[in-house]
Amino acid sequence: AVVSTQSTGMQYGLAFLFNTPQEPDDLLKILYNLKITPYWDNMFGILSKVSFQRDPTNQAFNNQRLAAHTDMPYYTQTPSAYFFHCVANELDGGESFWSDTFSAVKHIRDTEPDKYDLLTTILVPFRQYPKEWHMAGRYPTVELMGDDIYRVRDCCFVIDTYQFLRDYDAETRERWWQAYRTLRLLMEDPARTVQQKLGAGDLVLIDNWRVQHGRNAFSVGGAGGRRAMEVAYIEWSHVQNRLLKME
Repeated sequence: AVVSTQSTGMQYGLAFLFNTPQEPDDLLKILYNLKITPYWDNMFGILSKVSFQRDPTNQAFNNQRLAAHTDMPYYTQTPSAYFFHCVANELDGGESFWSDTFSAVKHIRDTEPDKYDLLTTILVPFRQYPKEWHMAGRYPTVELMGDDIYRVRDCCFVIDTYQFLRDYDAETRERWWQAYRTLRLLMEDPARTVQQKLGAGDLVLIDNWRVQHGRNAFSVGGAGGRRAMEVAYIEWSHVQNRLLKME
């Protein structure tokens, strides 16, 4: 099952492993036992914990719908993959969903090449201020390797619209926003989206360069319960290494 999960994740950008340990901090133990290390350290540490906060410092910590997005688009190189581990999911709502960006981009490339050119050339500024950090960077939405789609970098709620205003004239901005809107609408097509409410012990492997993730809103009132997730970022090369050694 473990080999199948890793192989499926590398092929399709999304894979699930069920019935894993479900205590806090178990994710790092799971990955260590699977020999998928080292972890990708970042401003949140090697283990990021996501749960509801009354006074959130990040969109992930509230209970509202979280639009599909790439994690950490302001990094020079966004983390290539990560494991998303459900410790508890006892509240109403909060279904997770994942969208295949490569399929959407290929459709635009084949049907609206002018919009494809904008998505691959216009540098989009991202900016976020998590606690003591100030993260910023400018990158195209779609990055290419030769003629092939290499990765998609998109997080609508950390686009620095003021910087974008300074970088480009009104006509260019309007054309890019139209292209971006087309991309988002295609990504939200149910044919390109998988949705599932995760249960305790569910583990998801996600290609951060290809598959964007989000969640539906959830209730925090009523008789209690909790929603606790943990995230550990990794390098695809280390997953590939593990698969090659198993052959």
